[in-house]
Amino acid sequence: MKINKNNGTLIITANIKKWGNSTGVLLPKVLLDLLSIKTNDPVEISIDKKNIIISPIKKKHLSLAERFADYEGETSQTEYWNDDPIGKEIF
Repeated sequence: MKINKNNGTLIITANIKKWGNSTGVLLPKVLLDLLSIKTNDPVEISIDKKNIIISPIKKKHLSLAERFADYEGETSQTEYWNDDPIGKEIF
């Protein structure tokens, strides 16, 4: 594997290796660090003309409302208060 910088572009030369019944390319740590990708992170692989493009899939951060939008289970919402008032609380 060879890493070069050319006019601000990072160029990595790697070999396609056989892994079991598949083939793959090892991505160097410097590349993963630049793109903030970790092992087992999802990526999208696309082809543009004769180029293979590997792009990280950005994880969407869901709000609490979005997380529970499809929830169909039971909800039992009750208040639980076990302490006596200490100050001038009004209930």
